[in-house]
Amino acid sequence: MTENTKASADQVAAYLRDNPDYFQHRPELLELLRLPDSKGEAVSLLERQASILRDRNNELRDRLNGLLDVARENDHLFDKTRRLTLSLLEARGAEKLFRNLLASLGDDFHCDRVALLLYDRELPILGDLRNQIRCVDSDALPSALNHLLRNGKAVCGAMREEEMLALFQEHATDIRSAAMVPLEYQGKLGLLAIGSKSAMHFRSSLGTLFITHIGQVLSRRLHEVLRQYPHQAAKKTGEIN
Repeated sequence: MTENTKASADQVAAYLRDNPDYFQHRPELLELLRLPDSKGEAVSLLERQASILRDRNNELRDRLNGLLDVARENDHLFDKTRRLTLSLLEARGAEKLFRNLLASLGDDFHCDRVALLLYDRELPILGDLRNQIRCVDSDALPSALNHLLRNGKAVCGAMREEEMLALFQEHATDIRSAAMVPLEYQGKLGLLAIGSKSAMHFRSSLGTLFITHIGQVLSRRLHEVLRQYPHQAAKKTGEIN
């Protein structure tokens, strides 16, 4: 390129890309460059760069604050899960286990509705516990509900009307989303469902780490305490004889 040849915009851009330190040796040129900002006013290149850096810093700060909010939420969720786990471990009978579970999910987790379905038709559920704990046949559950549980994993999201009715009965119309975890330990024991009046509370994209942990702890405690019931002991004696 000669002194009499005009450089094209692409050539200038290519040259500056190949020589990023060009303006370092010619700082007086930076003062001559003017760029329009979002308000339509011309500003210097340095001012434009400073504005871009401020915008990037604001974006990074917002992202960091978002991560901190998630971390705080997970910390609170872990603390509530820890307290629930300890209350389940401390229960020395089925009734105390059920009451500790319902109290924690209601008071600490602020659940709108809890349904605990047990696959044991002979288990006696007395008093107010029958409002949220029921004994059912696993075959009596809607096929769609069994389909959701087929992998043995917790699921979250909105469910069909028949599924909500099977879980929450007369309270189903108030529930817009739910989390559900199968209870299994040395066999299928039942399922735990937690309902919310908010359609976005238990959205399908929500992680299931904590409810899976609760289901695993509850399954092991159920397996232990249910063996204390007379009809279970009778079954065991009959098998031995």
